[in-house]
Amino acid sequence: MQAMIGKMARMYPVLIAMGFMIVVIALFVGYANAQTAADYFAHSKELRETTLMVQRASFEGVGLWLPYFKFLGLGLILGGIVMALRVIIDNLKAAGNEVLSKLPSEKRPRSPASPWFGPVMPMVMMAGELTFVVALIVSLGLARTAAQVFAHPVPEIDAAGAGTPLLAQVQAIVTSSAWLVPFKFLGVATEFLAIAMGLATIIFILGAQTELLETGIRIARGEQASARHPEAPTHGPAA
Repeated sequence: MQAMIGKMARMYPVLIAMGFMIVVIALFVGYANAQTAADYFAHSKELRETTLMVQRASFEGVGLWLPYFKFLGLGLILGGIVMALRVIIDNLKAAGNEVLSKLPSEKRPRSPASPWFGPVMPMVMMAGELTFVVALIVSLGLARTAAQVFAHPVPEIDAAGAGTPLLAQVQAIVTSSAWLVPFKFLGVATEFLAIAMGLATIIFILGAQTELLETGIRIARGEQASARHPEAPTHGPAA
């Protein structure tokens, strides 16, 4: 499992590039949505509320899913950073093992195991990515509901009574939007937690390898001293 994750981690530039592309696409979509909203509010209130329902449904729906699309791009960038840290960790381990391999096998110190949070780091990152995906899927569903709601004139929406399907849809949009906002920030916090775990793992490995190198240097110096001053041969009694 860890070997497979290590191979996938080397694709971190792809994750970062994909995340940046999503953010750029969101920028253009947001600009187009702003133009739709500007055209909508260029008309009188009466005309907006009774005739321009298509434009209202369009920018209201996009406004619901676009923030979560942007956060998915941000999450991919942060995920790429986590995978880059994993590559650094693997390279540090490989460099340490290569140095230790120069020592005699019988005197070679054992390479220390990674801290428990090192192998867990990629899973934490994936949990953050899953959070962004779930938030985007839910927001797309809300956008579809908003398209149905704002297909009605505003006076009809305002006059919707208790228990009507129209009011239930409005309630779903408002309540879901309320919990989706902290939910997406949970994803951001999870990604930063994975980054912190990766940095802590690097600090641990650097500290452990410094001690190992000092041990290896002492062993190597002892070997050199033994080679320069071999023990004198033992002679029997003179005849």
